[in-house]
Amino acid sequence: MANELLASLDDINAHLPSDKAAIEDADDDLLQVEVYRLVRAKLSSAFATTTMNTWVDPASTPEVIRTIAGLVIAAKWYALLYAEDSTDDARYANWLYAQAMDLINGILAGNTAVIDPGGEVINDTGSFGDADFFPNDDSPAFTMSKEFA
Repeated sequence: MANELLASLDDINAHLPSDKAAIEDADDDLLQVEVYRLVRAKLSSAFATTTMNTWVDPASTPEVIRTIAGLVIAAKWYALLYAEDSTDDARYANWLYAQAMDLINGILAGNTAVIDPGGEVINDTGSFGDADFFPNDDSPAFTMSKEFA
């Protein structure tokens, strides 16, 4: 079974009350797989498959992706625990999940930078440069010195 894919136990437990809902090793195995699939599916339009294929464990995964995975796993774990004792909706689990989806939407909109473990921004955060437009100074459509016959 999978161990840690996108998030470590610390990434998950950071969002859970330690005295009530801490997750332990092996408790997260199926959730790790499910969140791995979810995050990759949601972000497939923002990153090349080759980039996402480098995210093989928490150490090689960008911090914001680790946060997203930790939030979603924590939300699912908390909802499972809450469902044992109540038929009501688990508001805290819903809030955690909403936080994760907000981060994903920020990445997709170009408002949230994703920085790889090496410190490089790996997504387009919405800033445009000369290369984004044509013609530009590097390849103008016409010049003053161009002669038309």
